[in-house]
Amino acid sequence: MNAGEETMPLAPDEALTVCGGRIKPDETTPQAEWRDRRLYFCARACLRAFEGDPERFLAGEIEHPTDDD
Repeated sequence: MNAGEETMPLAPDEALTVCGGRIKPDETTPQAEWRDRRLYFCARACLRAFEGDPERFLAGEIEHPTDDD
């Protein structure tokens, strides 16, 4: 977020994805438990990239996947 930018608060049924998007998670939302936290992903490709190396993915060292199946 840039200085001076404001973010809208999340609605009670919203969550942020690991890559910063807003979603309304349901049973089809790609997700994982990591270090006692539930993480949500924008796509299955992002979840797979995270599962390959969680530390590097969360540090932004792995490029965001652009395709999904």
